[in-house]
Amino acid sequence: MAATDRATLSRERIAETALELIDRDGLEGLSMRKLGAALGVEAMSLYHYIDNKEDLLSAIVDNLYGEIELPADIPKQNWEQAFRLALRSFYDVLLRHPAALELFTTHRASSDNALAVMGWAFDRCKMAGLTTEQAASTFHFCVAFVLGHVATEIGMMSRIEADDTTQVVEEGANPEFLVFLDHIATAGNATVFEFGLEMLFASLATTFGLTRS
Repeated sequence: MAATDRATLSRERIAETALELIDRDGLEGLSMRKLGAALGVEAMSLYHYIDNKEDLLSAIVDNLYGEIELPADIPKQNWEQAFRLALRSFYDVLLRHPAALELFTTHRASSDNALAVMGWAFDRCKMAGLTTEQAASTFHFCVAFVLGHVATEIGMMSRIEADDTTQVVEEGANPEFLVFLDHIATAGNATVFEFGLEMLFASLATTFGLTRS
């Protein structure tokens, strides 16, 4: 990267470059020295905009929340359509930056962009007729679903492989069980995600008496 004049630095620019390094080298590969080199400045120059590395990670999380696309022009009665689009966008953001997934679980959602996401979710839940408590539970439920699915998809959790399982199944095992294991191992990630969304919205509609859109 070409040398960067300090006057062109900003907190957002620093966070964007740090995220690029995380995408390339992983979270453990991020350092202020490497970040300064990528921006063409001395590491000490970064501290005019970032308090410390923990503050840098918070700035990165803010940028990640800013990448989530929140539909604003969908009628209030179409609560499910709005949430589907937002959750798919969240899913896409996490897949674009898999090495940064850990940051969503270790840093409080208190930045401007994070509060904007939560504010959008709150407004949409209230428009659907949920109470404040129900809205909070729905937000946690949706976020946990997407984080959990992506964690599984990118290999942070153990995944059953067809070859591994069939080798340990005793001869004469139920053939349908072998088919079941094969489906687990070969199901497409996007298909599983969409199935999960369907179950999620069916559950919300049943639990809170909502009309699905």
